[in-house]
Amino acid sequence: MNPKKTLYLIDGSSYIYRAFYALSRLTNSRGMPTQAVYGFCQMLLKVMRDKRPDYLCVVFDPPGPTHRHEMYTAYKATRQKMPEDLVVQVPYIKDLVRYHGVAQLEQEGYEADDVIATLTCWAADHDLEVVIVSGDKDLIQLVNDPTVRQWDPQKDRVFTEATVTEWFGVTPGQMVDYLALVGDSTDNIPGVKGVGEKTARQLLQNWKSLHEIYSHIDEISPGSLKAKLKANQNTAYLSRILVTLKNDMPISPNPEDFVPKSPQKSDLLKLYGELDFKKLLEALRQEWSTVEETASSGSPDSLLEMKIITDQEALAELIRLLEGHRMFALNLDSAVSDAMRAPLKGIAISFEDHAAFYVPLVPPNENSQPLLTSDYVLDALKPLLGRPEIAKIGHDLKRDWVILKQHGIQLEGIAFDTMVASYLLHPGQNTHNLARLAGEHLGEATNMPPVSVNRKSSQQPSASIEVTQATANQELRAESQEPNPPSLLDTMPTAAPACESAERIWRLAPMLESKLREAGQEQLFFSLELPLIRILSEMEYRGILVDGGKLESLAVDFERAMSQKAQKIYELAKEEFNIQSPKQLAGILFEKLGLPVVKKMKSGPSTDSSVLEELAAAHPIAEQILSYRTLAKLKGTYADVLPRLIHPETRRIHTSFNQAITATGRLSSSEPNLQNIPIRSEEGRKIREAFVPSPGHLFLSADYSQIELRILAHFSKDEHLLEAFHSDGDVHRQTAAEMYNIPQHEVTPEMRRQAKTINFGIIYGMGAFGLARRLGISRQMARGVIERYFHRYQGVKHYIDTVVQAARKLGYTETLLGRRRPIPELSSRNLTVRQQGERLAINSPIQGSAADLIKKAMIDVDDALEKHGVAATMVLQVHDELVFEVPEVELEAAKELILKKMEQVWELSVPVKVDVGWGENWAQAHS
Repeated sequence: MNPKKTLYLIDGSSYIYRAFYALSRLTNSRGMPTQAVYGFCQMLLKVMRDKRPDYLCVVFDPPGPTHRHEMYTAYKATRQKMPEDLVVQVPYIKDLVRYHGVAQLEQEGYEADDVIATLTCWAADHDLEVVIVSGDKDLIQLVNDPTVRQWDPQKDRVFTEATVTEWFGVTPGQMVDYLALVGDSTDNIPGVKGVGEKTARQLLQNWKSLHEIYSHIDEISPGSLKAKLKANQNTAYLSRILVTLKNDMPISPNPEDFVPKSPQKSDLLKLYGELDFKKLLEALRQEWSTVEETASSGSPDSLLEMKIITDQEALAELIRLLEGHRMFALNLDSAVSDAMRAPLKGIAISFEDHAAFYVPLVPPNENSQPLLTSDYVLDALKPLLGRPEIAKIGHDLKRDWVILKQHGIQLEGIAFDTMVASYLLHPGQNTHNLARLAGEHLGEATNMPPVSVNRKSSQQPSASIEVTQATANQELRAESQEPNPPSLLDTMPTAAPACESAERIWRLAPMLESKLREAGQEQLFFSLELPLIRILSEMEYRGILVDGGKLESLAVDFERAMSQKAQKIYELAKEEFNIQSPKQLAGILFEKLGLPVVKKMKSGPSTDSSVLEELAAAHPIAEQILSYRTLAKLKGTYADVLPRLIHPETRRIHTSFNQAITATGRLSSSEPNLQNIPIRSEEGRKIREAFVPSPGHLFLSADYSQIELRILAHFSKDEHLLEAFHSDGDVHRQTAAEMYNIPQHEVTPEMRRQAKTINFGIIYGMGAFGLARRLGISRQMARGVIERYFHRYQGVKHYIDTVVQAARKLGYTETLLGRRRPIPELSSRNLTVRQQGERLAINSPIQGSAADLIKKAMIDVDDALEKHGVAATMVLQVHDELVFEVPEVELEAAKELILKKMEQVWELSVPVKVDVGWGENWAQAHS
């Protein structure tokens, strides 16, 4: 019998940090830190050479928040941001993995541990053994003799079920309960306060699980321990959910994907040479003696000439050159994501291929005096950056605008944004970072290219310093004739990447502009997306005032309401359990109460919101649980978190409006997300009441009424929809009357609700299955409802058939303003995927057009307010709603102007209607 093949899963994100902190600081000849890359490389080689795995994959954490952050906003909140010395090494590590022919995987919204857990289950289905390469104790819960082991190559320690029990005093199956009790300070998982490792082991040796511990809580002694457990029951169960790995992620690779491929020899040689890994380089050369390339090879055109501005004369000359050139690429050297709190270390500028300048911003201190102070640099650059006739090119210029505004500079002359251009060209891609664009459009790896002093330009400030990274410190010291201030030398590790980015932006802009023209997106870019950058920048910088005290009071009220809801749930269940535990909840619903299983997952019966909504008709506990979850989400997402996000100086919350994320063109909001606060619930209204205008001002809310249905009427030209909107009637009531063939005055509220569900369901391409679930009827009845709808609204049926057929032919859909969304799903061989593509083809032109119109309205209203001298300012955009902060004395003028511009935003076949309200807080304004 042949032995099983083995899949090695490397916890890449964990080893990046371990390598960074395990080794002393290493740098290459250009001053770039390299110890994380070196340590990671040694680990990877050890796995490949010592173990010779049949299958191998390195798993990384994705950028951005994960589902655990949504569940528990304080998750990992105590973690420091990744050190800048490590940030610059991560792309090299990923290149290293790829060049070695090893598969790598990361999944947006999920941590590497969840991917590893899912792949471990997948491997079992493919009869593979698994070795998890990690020292992380969170992954020990996956150990399962004899098919799943964990190996830490750094300590050469293997965890089996026996060694786990020996080392931790609990079995792998008890690890989630163990971690739920002790918590994890690294990830800010609370656990049970006052319970340490020894106590947790004793508890789990006596009672096998967290549930059993709490089932026997009255038997636990001493009394102080019992009190701790009781006081922290909710946090214990929450911690258990947080540490439990998800093993049902939507990934389904083929085993061949993980077979190690042949290394990319020349790329590895260049990489090792660039990083000055001399021993590894020599080993490679000996191993591949036939390779004649050297790591230093490369054409002169690939070199980057970087000049650091170090004195006033050089700065003045650079400004003179920029004024004469009239266009340049700008890149701010600041690694902090929060633009309102981001320190500015330097400014990189490029206006010529393969050349860039770096102006360091060094604050004065007691021990040293830099050649140029930050105040002097900013004062000198302020007029240049503020001149609208001098064009600025950037990548995410909205962020640059806010950072510069924090330093007293108004950025004008925004001419091109490579991030936004990439988004218009590829709206379905998850990321539009500069490294990816350089690889896609310039054919360059994410590594820093060689830096040279050999190539001369006719337009260079004579007093600047020409720098190679290999001699940067030496030349800087020679220039000043004294040991340079450490503060100036400290800029060198980030100066090169900043200049690289500026120069790449400069070369990318004309290429992307040409591609926009070819794709028919040039007009949309320059007339809509580009002007929107300044408006969104001002909104982010302005922020919105929040009553922190009211939110803190609400948190207490929500906690009290949750306790009351919990008691009702316990009474209906006839026992206490952890409401936030899907497993325990499933046990109550489907085993104890015998409710029907609506949806199954790999981990068992689903208890998600759609399931509970369907079960609400069968048992009152489902509705109570939904209500409890709503309270928990509002408390955890808003009432607890928003007060901590209030800026210490402005006393406002500064959300980020994301312009390059959603595939439909809609704006999104993050840090915090202010677009998901419920509108209709009483609890949601209370959250909105905490958002208040400045003294002497009111909030004015302007909300497009049924804009997507109006756009559907415009596209479909359906006579019944057109008539409903032209008569200013209730479109849902009219639909119900026509569907049931009765007069409108006989339509009941339930009939209207069903008609509303149908109207919006049609927009989103909902089929019989989805409609049946929403209306609580059989699929056969839902199919009949849809047939009657299309028989009556034949124009809508024709539109749907036409738009899907066109999208299948062209490969994309278009909005009113010409925004394109590629839909590759329509050509899939998988029926489910094709059906999803059809729904996207139906919805994207409608939702995308609504997104375009609200963006155009923002631009039109902003221009009108400025032109008429009305002091109202835009503070929020939420779906189809705009919120303004308006001086009380200008309310009428602002209302009239905003209403006019929004309703005249685009000429549709039906009237565009806007509902306007105002008040002393956001909730009042939206009433």
